[in-house]
Amino acid sequence: MTFEGFTSKVENALRSCLGKEYGLTVEKVMKNNGVELTGLIFMKAGNDIASTIYLDSFYEAYEKGRTMGETVRRILEAYQAGKPEEKLDMSFFTDYKRVRKRLACRLISFDKNAGLLEKTPYRKVLDLAVVYHCVLLREDLGCACILINKAHLAAWGISEEELARDAEANMPEILPPSLSSMGDFFRDMMKESLDGRSGESLLPEYPSGGQMPEGLAGLLEDCSRQMEHRMLILSNIQHFYGASALLYPGLLERLADERACGFFILPSSVHEVILLADSGQEDPKSLSGMVREVNRENVPEEEFLSDHVYYYDKEGGFCIKS
Repeated sequence: MTFEGFTSKVENALRSCLGKEYGLTVEKVMKNNGVELTGLIFMKAGNDIASTIYLDSFYEAYEKGRTMGETVRRILEAYQAGKPEEKLDMSFFTDYKRVRKRLACRLISFDKNAGLLEKTPYRKVLDLAVVYHCVLLREDLGCACILINKAHLAAWGISEEELARDAEANMPEILPPSLSSMGDFFRDMMKESLDGRSGESLLPEYPSGGQMPEGLAGLLEDCSRQMEHRMLILSNIQHFYGASALLYPGLLERLADERACGFFILPSSVHEVILLADSGQEDPKSLSGMVREVNRENVPEEEFLSDHVYYYDKEGGFCIKS
């Protein structure tokens, strides 16, 4: 069965199960790095927020032998587990004074997001782009986000400069940084995986895998024990697009002061980066090769951040090292 035939059968079966109270639509959704997924969007009558279930992985399982009945049952279970428990009041989104307190940044690849960046305000940092989101932190939603586009700025009557200033100043408050050792980070991520936590957005923008990043696992395996004790994982407390913690005002400077040295920054994914204290013995080319290999073998395409190794010290600031 073709993917189009599969989505049509799934949609019809769910309409029969859910009845007229629900509206269902199938849409192509552009994700980070130009990854396109097919989302089945559930909109319950009277609600102002939609839930999106991506069908691509369900189709792969169907192709491997899962029945259509089991497929529909699992999609329904995924929807029931992730839908908001109560109606979400989105009226605040028309008032920038109320939106401002919820703004945060994300770091993404500049080259891989050309189409997205045509429609959104952004700031370029080296080979990366900073984009802006309105964050809705709720227990039933996780870390749900609305990508800010140029039409939003026109409606609010604000400039890109004001948006950037407010988001960068605000995000340490709503998504505080998380700095941990390798061992502590892996224990936390394993616990979250076992608990079934996810940072998936119910507003059809960007989902998070909610699993321990395989890229970090591969990188850790390649590092010697002598190197590991000089490594820290930088993210945010949600472990969701946490590489943006690099942008937090004064954070890198404070770390450099505490360690009395510069450090290499290895981009594990959009969700976290690895900080490696500079002992003077590191080979940037070897580190860069390791990052490229991990990206190629372990990091999902939509979570890729960069193949470059970065460096920070107080004299030179934040730069590409290799």
